[in-house]
Amino acid sequence: MDTRLLLKLRPLFGKFPPLYYKKGQVIIRPEDKIDNIYFIEKGYVRFYYLSEEGKEFTFLIYKPGYFFPILYTFFGHRTRYYFEALTPLILRRAPRETFTDTISTNSSMSLMISKEIVLRMQGILSKMEFLTLGNARQNVAFTILISAQEFGKKKNKSIVLNLPLAHKDIASLAGLTRETVSIEMKNLEKKGLIAYKRNQITIKDVDKFKKECKVELNYEYI
Repeated sequence: MDTRLLLKLRPLFGKFPPLYYKKGQVIIRPEDKIDNIYFIEKGYVRFYYLSEEGKEFTFLIYKPGYFFPILYTFFGHRTRYYFEALTPLILRRAPRETFTDTISTNSSMSLMISKEIVLRMQGILSKMEFLTLGNARQNVAFTILISAQEFGKKKNKSIVLNLPLAHKDIASLAGLTRETVSIEMKNLEKKGLIAYKRNQITIKDVDKFKKECKVELNYEYI
């Protein structure tokens, strides 16, 4: 997120009391009408779809400083999707009308939010394009790589993900079964490309990882 937008959003949401959520607690369900906009003060939120067969597909994970549900900000329609606490959360919640009234009188904020919407959609489309064309190994590797870019911390040639990701989380992000992800993760570990302990992933050598797995990012993932 643009740091200028973040600085503009903090005072708006800071007027409202903090809300606390436990890991796994659902914040927004498909039947809910969007009457509020949430700002993430601490923790991570998962934005996902649940099919009638019970299969999950995670579109994005939001980190501290982000707000959601961005696609329903202006219209307040009911959503088809879920927003869930991936970790323990502290959120601030502003009424949708308060949010829209504020940005409607601030042209620079409105422009930055419009850009944010476009960038997040671009990230989703690019992710879906790759996951449709890649094989299971590439899909797991790509999911790890985009997660590392968004949530990782560089250390020499390696990147350590600050976000804990279980195999089921990676499966939901990659559109694969948990069993398939477990197999591919083990293969990546055996090749010495990643370290995986207590749901924390480390890409040992980013350039080698990209080359061995034949994955590359040609855009800034959101």
